[in-house]
Amino acid sequence: MRKDIIKNLKNYFSIKELVDNEVFALYGEEAWQFFTTDILETLLFIREGLAKPITINNGTNFTQRGLRTNLSPLVKSKTKIYLSAHILGRAFDLDVAGMGAEEVRAWLFDNKDKLPHPIRLEHINSKTGKPITWVHIDTIDNNKGQKVYFFNV
Repeated sequence: MRKDIIKNLKNYFSIKELVDNEVFALYGEEAWQFFTTDILETLLFIREGLAKPITINNGTNFTQRGLRTNLSPLVKSKTKIYLSAHILGRAFDLDVAGMGAEEVRAWLFDNKDKLPHPIRLEHINSKTGKPITWVHIDTIDNNKGQKVYFFNV
């Protein structure tokens, strides 16, 4: 099943779009191994369900929206334990062509019964009180019992 999921994802994404430049340089195609099957299956569901291009990393202005490591610029300044869904290979930040983030989150909520796994979605930026302008999706199980769980950052 995992092999089929990755094979189908390759119709829409290269691994370089899902990991940062350093991970790709070191692992290349082998970097698929760092993602959990549930996040990959969820990404495939979203891409095929929306039938629109999705941007995660593009190698220039978006480089850390998939897998992150302890040396990724967004992470390496941390001075205490830092475990995120991105580091665990269970998250993506993404944009969908022709759709705003709120529209994508609404679609995910409306289709929650079809989702292959429970998901968490970042929603409100606590500093501004406004919805974040991209979609953060992860498959961390926080024992809330909801198929789609919204949280603020």
